[in-house]
Amino acid sequence: MNQFPNYSLMSSRSVPWLVRGQLLLGGPFNFFGWLWLLFCTIFVWAFGAQTSLSGLHFLLRPTETASGIVTVIEGTNASENETPVYANYYTFRVEALETEFYGLSYTTGQTFSLNQNVTVEYITDNPEISRLEGARTGVFSPWVFCFLGLFVAVGLGFVGFGLKSGLKANQLLTHGQPALGRLVTKAATSTRINKQTVYKLTFEFTAADGQRYQTEARSHQPAQLEDDDREEILYDPRQPSRAVLLDNLPGAPEIDETGRVHLNGYQPSYLVFILPGLVLMTNTIAFVLVSR
Repeated sequence: MNQFPNYSLMSSRSVPWLVRGQLLLGGPFNFFGWLWLLFCTIFVWAFGAQTSLSGLHFLLRPTETASGIVTVIEGTNASENETPVYANYYTFRVEALETEFYGLSYTTGQTFSLNQNVTVEYITDNPEISRLEGARTGVFSPWVFCFLGLFVAVGLGFVGFGLKSGLKANQLLTHGQPALGRLVTKAATSTRINKQTVYKLTFEFTAADGQRYQTEARSHQPAQLEDDDREEILYDPRQPSRAVLLDNLPGAPEIDETGRVHLNGYQPSYLVFILPGLVLMTNTIAFVLVSR
């Protein structure tokens, strides 16, 4: 690649939505992030739906207490730190309403005994929401939900990084000016993708203002960024240090001499929608089922 194509003088170019989708949702970070979220959210709904989050009611709404009695104690199939979780059924009476209510609370370990007199805490304007003092309303403690949330946060972090990179790539593919970059340094990082080391490659290029700038690219397949003496770069004319390498973008989009942007094949563009679609569909179905 020894000279700029004719599109170098264009102020902007049209980018097909399939190419935009590839840039926004493609790439290893997005793939790993969406795949991670797909598996993590399954566990979040399976275990998180049984977590005691209704405790927020007791923090945010007025409560009262009443005397109650434990009527049934049953073991569950759940455990925390190898300690069995027990279901404790109880009844209590709200004298102001002259009504008896039934409730269910969970404990890790057998805390209560059958027919034990207990104190019940309930929401003042809705006694149907209650719990035994010292117990919880969900099978698992809130820390289980927080623990699962950490895994979800990892996936969201990868997806967020991928989306941010995709937005930058789309903007530069639309308005960026071309330059030819020369590889100046290549260094291995501590990150691995598919058991392959991710490399950080630094390229130097000269912008239209005559100044030299550098941009970095990270890839676990660096050979595709070293196959030419100089690699084509798109940079922001207002901030030339903000740049990307065309060959390092998801789908490796190409720009022909007329300024038309296209991929080598459109099939990959459709595939990048599958994982995000599965994540959204799975979580929507799970939300509907849990909300019933």
